[in-house]
Amino acid sequence: MARTRAFDETEAVRAALGVFWSRGYEATSLSDLEAATGLNRSSLYQTFDSKRGLFARTIALYLQEVIGPRLGVFAKDAPGLTQVTEYFESLAATMATAPPALTRRGCLLVNTATELGPHDAEAKQAVEDYRALLRGHLTRALEGAARAGVLPRKTVARRVELLLGAVIGVLVTARVDPAAAAKLAQATASEVAGWAG
Repeated sequence: MARTRAFDETEAVRAALGVFWSRGYEATSLSDLEAATGLNRSSLYQTFDSKRGLFARTIALYLQEVIGPRLGVFAKDAPGLTQVTEYFESLAATMATAPPALTRRGCLLVNTATELGPHDAEAKQAVEDYRALLRGHLTRALEGAARAGVLPRKTVARRVELLLGAVIGVLVTARVDPAAAAKLAQATASEVAGWAG
């Protein structure tokens, strides 16, 4: 009979997420992961196949627990500019109130893009999937604004790209200056609100 695992896989992934998020993929050693998860190397490999397999699980958990709730604003109300301003205001509030040790970690996916994206197809795909998810939400919101006559339809695609760039800018800036990141997010929210005028 096979032995039952005596640990919670999700908790192990959550512990590993904290290490990868703080240190990056390359700088995280198996010893770091053993210390964070409380699992030995053999258990890590039996459960996750490899360091890379565990990293993939941390990205999935990050999308579910960090990105998902933040994108929840796009499920509220009808698609429009209010969703976008609320999203950026939420980013601003997080940057302004979260402990600097947290905000200075930045975004796991943006960090992965800069660390691994240029030479790692799997990491690049994970980042592209995140950008596509965010682009989809922003596009639906701005198309809703266009249908309501608030924006010219021909400006939607370029404004979406501008907003994507603003999100990345906020998340990168947070690593060095969370207060500046909060100001950038709030300025973006104010700019979007002005589009309705």
